[in-house]
Order: sequence, then C-alpha cells, then structure tokens
Amino acid sequence: MALQWFEPNLLSDSDPNNHPLWMDDWKEFVIELQTTFGPHNPVADAKHELDHLQMKESQCINKYVVEFNHIASQLQGYGDGALHHHFYTGLPNCIKDEICHVGKPWTLGELCLLAQEVDAHYWECKEEIQCQPK
Repeated sequence: MALQWFEPNLLSDSDPNNHPLWMDDWKEFVIELQTTFGPHNPVADAKHELDHLQMKESQCINKYVVEFNHIASQLQGYGDGALHHHFYTGLPNCIKDEICHVGKPWTLGELCLLAQEVDAHYWECKEEIQCQPK
C-alpha cells in the first residue's frame, strides 16, 4: 500500500524542481509516512490494546509482561494503580487464583514479580508432571 502511495511521484517524468519535499529530505519522508500510514490516535489505540490484553494460559508470562510494558509506555498519565488493575485483569485465572492465596500486592512492580514467580512455578510443576513415568 505504501508503495502505491509513493510510486506515482517516484516514477513521474514531471519537472524535477516541482516534486514533494519528502523526495529530497529523509525527515520529510518519515513525516509523510507516519502521517499517511501511522495511527491517527496512538493514545486511544494503546488504551484499547491495554483494555483487551489477555495472557493465555498456554503462554509464558514473559510475553505478556513485554506486551503490557510496551503498551503502558505509550500511555501518559496512567498511574501505578490503573496499570496495576489492567495488569491483574489480563492475567489468566490460574495465576489470579494463586495470587489470591498469597495476597495481591499493592504495587505494579510487586504484582508483576509475584505473577512471574507463580507462572514459573506453574511451568515447573507442569514439566515435572510430564516427566513422571506413567
């Protein structure tokens, strides 16, 4: 799609002095690319992504944490409490259940560490079960 957008100007035989700024200036090219093909409201897109981010039970938590941090870094003004809520909400029930037994930490950092410990223990147990003779 981007090629179709830029190609007419690139292949044009028209006056070389009468062409778009982006053809001679890398910064202008990047601006044209972002304006035309970038998200129109990146903050709203990030909020939507965060609202719908869910860790799958078959997934290791590292992928979820990386995705969560990537999205959260795009949001200004979200406090620790709001991010804590979104992080917890996106966890699978098997991790939430274990967190409830221990007690939910108050900070996002502590919640993230606890969730990673629970997830590591979950996968360790799963591996032990698979290794047991039948």
